[in-house]
Amino acid sequence: MQAQKILVTLWFISAAQPRTVLEAEPQPDRGFARKYLAQYNPSWPLTHIGDFDMSRSAPPGTDEFYIGGYPELSVVQSVFTDMPKISEIPERFRSLVSAADVYAVAVSAEAGQADGAGSPTTVDEVDNPITAEYGAFAHWSGGTLKRAFSATREIVFEDQGLPYAFESSYWAGNTPATGIQLPFIPAELAHAAEAEWLGFALSDSQLAVPVSAFAIDGRPEAKSETTDRHVRPAVDKVSVFSDEQGYDDYSEARTTAPGAETSNKQLAKDIVKSTGRAVSTGTKKLGSLAGKIGDEVRKRARNVDRPTPPRAKRDK
Repeated sequence: MQAQKILVTLWFISAAQPRTVLEAEPQPDRGFARKYLAQYNPSWPLTHIGDFDMSRSAPPGTDEFYIGGYPELSVVQSVFTDMPKISEIPERFRSLVSAADVYAVAVSAEAGQADGAGSPTTVDEVDNPITAEYGAFAHWSGGTLKRAFSATREIVFEDQGLPYAFESSYWAGNTPATGIQLPFIPAELAHAAEAEWLGFALSDSQLAVPVSAFAIDGRPEAKSETTDRHVRPAVDKVSVFSDEQGYDDYSEARTTAPGAETSNKQLAKDIVKSTGRAVSTGTKKLGSLAGKIGDEVRKRARNVDRPTPPRAKRDK
């Protein structure tokens, strides 16, 4: 039987308003992503495959993870197989990040290729249960499952806890149904749950969700720099564990160093003054000066984003 794949997005939320966290435009944190995966399974070979905006990117494939870590908000997106019940997500995946609330949302990983026609009509016919209309969501608070729902229009895999208020319009019926079909499309309810918890809909929002993507199948890392498709200002104090705050020994993208902006302004002033002098002394010297200016700009650009090396730890 072909493996049934679902695309799962885990949100770890402690912030009162997740929107404000993303409005601050955090950057992808490779160190957080790498640590998350290394803590889950140290034997996985990790390959960085890009930094970009998750909300405007193609979903991850099998053996790929999109991970973003920001202050009081984190997200992990990946593909799971043969797991139609959203509550059965491995506990370690949802407990590695300390958060007041953990939310999970899932849809078919192959929704674009799936066809709702001909899908199973009874619970016993589960050889091919995941259809394009499949949707699931779950909420854990303080580690306790509060609500979990997973279904296609024909099969309800689980329905734990009391429905939330935002579900009422769906259960009342918003889509024509026949036979034993649910009166709504579960995938739409799953997206509604995500919007309710985040405070905005990812598909309609102009907010970026910067993530670092890693593969765990041993593929070689791409040599091209085009994988860094979306890099935003850095995020401080983000880690899988609270005692790892501060310096991130894995992250390669950094913000401008303190005082760099002032230095760059001063460099611009020096360029203007030097250029003026060069014009008065001839074009040959001007060309030479331009070359020196270019070398200095490139040198400073390389050094500005270079992370400060960590202090050596003493053996106890």
